[in-house]
Amino acid sequence: MTATPAYPGPNAEVLAAQVRVCTGPHQSRPLGNRGEDPHPERVLELILSSLRGELPVEEQVSDAQMGAFFAAMSIRKTFDVGTNWNDLEHAAFERYGEALRRELPPHIRLLMDPSSATTTMVNADGDFIRWLKRILAGEHLSYEETRLLCEAILGDRVAEGLKAAVVIGQRMNIENYEEVRGYLDATLPAEEVMRVAAPSLTHFGEPFDGSARYFRPTLFVAAVRAACGSATVLHGVDELPPKRGLTDEQILRELGARTDLSRQQAVSMLEDERVGFAYVSQHQYAPQAYRLRELRSHIAKRPPWATTEKAQQLFACDGANHMVVGFYHVGYEEKLLHLMKQRDFDTGLVIKGEEGSTNYSLRLGMPSTPERKAINYTQGFRRLAGPRFEEFAADVNPDDYGFDYDQNPRPEQVSAASFAAAGMAALQGKGEKSVVDRIVLNAAMIDFWLGICADEETALKRARQAIADGSAGARLNAYVARSVQV
Repeated sequence: MTATPAYPGPNAEVLAAQVRVCTGPHQSRPLGNRGEDPHPERVLELILSSLRGELPVEEQVSDAQMGAFFAAMSIRKTFDVGTNWNDLEHAAFERYGEALRRELPPHIRLLMDPSSATTTMVNADGDFIRWLKRILAGEHLSYEETRLLCEAILGDRVAEGLKAAVVIGQRMNIENYEEVRGYLDATLPAEEVMRVAAPSLTHFGEPFDGSARYFRPTLFVAAVRAACGSATVLHGVDELPPKRGLTDEQILRELGARTDLSRQQAVSMLEDERVGFAYVSQHQYAPQAYRLRELRSHIAKRPPWATTEKAQQLFACDGANHMVVGFYHVGYEEKLLHLMKQRDFDTGLVIKGEEGSTNYSLRLGMPSTPERKAINYTQGFRRLAGPRFEEFAADVNPDDYGFDYDQNPRPEQVSAASFAAAGMAALQGKGEKSVVDRIVLNAAMIDFWLGICADEETALKRARQAIADGSAGARLNAYVARSVQV
């Protein structure tokens, strides 16, 4: 496993300021407008105190925090009134400007004043600095520029502050499709996709930061689908800040499975008639990207990788290739589906599930509108002959299929042990009803929307049968056993 850089801090007060300013052109909030808001003078004082060694290590403002903060302040100069700088921010930088110019390291000084630093001063590649300056000016980059920029970030020669500036900057500028594609291919390009001998293959893309409120059924859905003949790929990490929710990797580890399988070992699991699904950790297929996970705790907001890592393709089969990805923020569904089309998937599906996952809630709640996509909103495409696609979009209402819940159930305990026990009990036919229902609904609806089952009732019957006859549980048990043998 690749080591993670050691970061001091992060400083909690500066993080609170970053939460306000490190966001988009319509959401950024100036500092100090209200009494409880972080005050810009206090933020700058903390940065200077940290540079002078006046704070304990655990309270220091890290290089990554400074990078994110000063990049955000520069980008906000391009925003409209209301999200641009206020009078307090102007006054704070006027008061501390000379000290900052004198004491900030050159690469952070560049972010505060992009016209003041040269490539020599910040010890970085000339193209990198030119592209960074365009980001700080609120501009977008091409696919090739973004990909090369990301490859530099994934390496070891760029300061953490500059890495933070790039990822928070492109997120604040609301990365376009070419930039999203650049992030995806920098992590694992299409030419490195491995072949699998299977009639169909489905990639599931869940948020890497896990689940904190609802039971996570994805692993158990994979076992049900495998029992029904649909091979499934899961991928993710053990834990990811800042949310640090429950992940499939944690649940698998609790069940006794290995979670460090190589992609080649995963191929053997996918092709094994007794198993038919596999989990691959990012620290195996993209160790450089995994190494940046702690950076997320220091930039306060989601980096562009939070979108593209879910849509990562690890394998392809000679039959039908499908991808299912969860999303939360409206607008990214179109970019995700475009990525799937560009990678030649036969079917692509995005679901606004629980906590941004693919997981359908057991209660619909309010239906979707053009401006607001509800939980259980589903959108996708099926590839037809030639370059044509069949497009679809709908809300999935569990009540239509006999899942009658006044409220969406939440587990009493959120832990890897409780989720592992609940999921295994469900596959053994003796689990809590809401857990069984959640697994059945998700396995069935996904196979219906992917076109694997012709209608919802057939899909539901098939999922229930895989649980009732023990085949889904047998698949999961076989995975755990085989994972320690390969």
